[in-house]
Amino acid sequence: MIHAYELQKDFGSHKVLTDISFELPGTGIHALLGRNGVGKSTLLALIAGQLKPSGGELTVFGEQPFDRASVMDRVCFTGVDTPYPASWAIKDVIAGAAKRYVHWSQDTANVLMRDFGLDSQAHTAFGKASRGQRAMVGIVIGLASGAELTLLDEPYVGLDVHNTSVFYRHLLAHAESERCFVMATHHIDDAAKILDSALVLGRQGSVDKHLRAEDADGYVIVTGNFDEPAGALAYRRSATGTRAILPTETAAEMGLRTQAANLGDVLEAVLEVQQ
Repeated sequence: MIHAYELQKDFGSHKVLTDISFELPGTGIHALLGRNGVGKSTLLALIAGQLKPSGGELTVFGEQPFDRASVMDRVCFTGVDTPYPASWAIKDVIAGAAKRYVHWSQDTANVLMRDFGLDSQAHTAFGKASRGQRAMVGIVIGLASGAELTLLDEPYVGLDVHNTSVFYRHLLAHAESERCFVMATHHIDDAAKILDSALVLGRQGSVDKHLRAEDADGYVIVTGNFDEPAGALAYRRSATGTRAILPTETAAEMGLRTQAANLGDVLEAVLEVQQ
């Protein structure tokens, strides 16, 4: 569904993305991870067709997405900072989205509004909504859109534990309908438990890692005091010791203390190295 090769994006003399290469399939839940400012939102905007690449290749549904209706009509790009009209009531923002997306599900929108408790805030002006409420609006639109490709930019910023759980529960249900979701975030938390893969953007504007859920199998968390061995997926030394993610075989050969790693552990370790 999404193919990028040596993709670049500059804003004047400022290079944001310099060498982005990856492929994503047409289904599943995928994360775009990285520290603030590495270009996650920029990459989503490129995929959505809202920005023109400065170089390299990018295709979505087999076409170049920039300003191309045949692609953009199949994509929903939303998030906590999407600039919906500030003077519109929340219910009017939702109604406007219903007219925009051909596969819109009003039933889904109604259920999400109820589960988030937004139905009682429907007359609140979007510009006066809290950050959490704006995040909820973005989630309602993203999931109810029915879009084949849904891009969620920092979808659960400002949500409490309950509403984050509501989001994940509904996201998993919709992912089973053969849709593709890509969400940008700098938080891993519980997200790793539901991901099919994660792209990690580095500070150099390129993809540091593209990890699939099954890639965590065969790796272990290792702590102690040792130099970086060959094959380390992530390695960090501090005053209190060393923490690394190593292939199980490597750790066994070194006789190190280990514990099983999951995708969340691997991603956290990779992000720690970026600090």
